[in-house]
Amino acid sequence: MRDSHRAEAEGLLRRAVEEEVRRSGGRTDGNVLLSRARAALDAMAGTAGEEYSAYTHALDEAAAGQLTFRQRYAREGAGTPLLVAAVAAVA
Repeated sequence: MRDSHRAEAEGLLRRAVEEEVRRSGGRTDGNVLLSRARAALDAMAGTAGEEYSAYTHALDEAAAGQLTFRQRYAREGAGTPLLVAAVAAVA
């Protein structure tokens, strides 16, 4: 799993565990629940490896075809309108 995806999943797990501990009134051990959730995440990541690989490949292909704002407008010759807008914003 990519580091960014792993970090996002870990953050969601932490939030879910905190919410569950809050809802239970503190009767649930958050550390135990979080360790179980992390183990379940690892198990899911292991069984879904092929699907995740296809997903990340599709993300990479989509990102490769995207132009930045600057590239897109430079290609379309929109330099003058952007300059006018920038000057107007500063003034």
